Formats: sequence, C-alpha cells, structure tokens
Amino acid sequence: MSHRFVERSRIVGLTDEMTSLGLKLAGIKHIYAVPEGDDGRKLLTKLLQDDSVAVLIITEKYAEMNRRILERAMLRPWPVIVEIPGPEGKMEKEESALKSLVKNALGIELDI
Repeated sequence: MSHRFVERSRIVGLTDEMTSLGLKLAGIKHIYAVPEGDDGRKLLTKLLQDDSVAVLIITEKYAEMNRRILERAMLRPWPVIVEIPGPEGKMEKEESALKSLVKNALGIELDI
C-alpha cells in the first residue's frame, strides 16, 4: 500500500473585497474575495477539498453563513480554520471557535 505525501503549504483567505486587500497587503497571496450577495459556499467547499491548503482564513460573516460546512471541516486536522472579523467588526457569538478548540484540546478555558 503506498501513501501519498501531501504538502500542505498554502495559506488561503475567503473574505470580502475590503478584507482581501488587507490580507494581500499582509503578504498572503491566495485570497478569494466573495462577490457581494454570494455566500461563498461553492468556493469554501472547493478550498476545503484542496490538499495544498494548510490554513483557511475566513471572515466571521462568511463563517456564519457556512457554519454547518465549517463544523464538519473542523473535525479534521486540516486545514486549520481561522475566523477573523470583517469590515463590520467583531461579531458577538457565544464562544469563539479558537476558544472552543483550546477548551476541547486542553480542558481549560481561556479568555480569548
């Protein structure tokens, strides 16, 4: 049985136009701006299936629109999914995904 080695090396972003510009200025090369009125579902699904993606940065707005897809994706080790605020600012949620990951992994609660 041969195992295929996959090099996960890309950091990608799924954001709105304004946030994509900021990420490009920060040096992230693979940014996908979701057109206004689109939920980004097709693109998100495609990125989650791409074996080269190590980190997926997604704005909270699109993360909320696609919560079910992201919850299933977070059960796998790759890609690491990072939610960031968009131009509308930080969304108030019960618990951030990062806080939940730390709580599940370490068994302690951090104020993030």
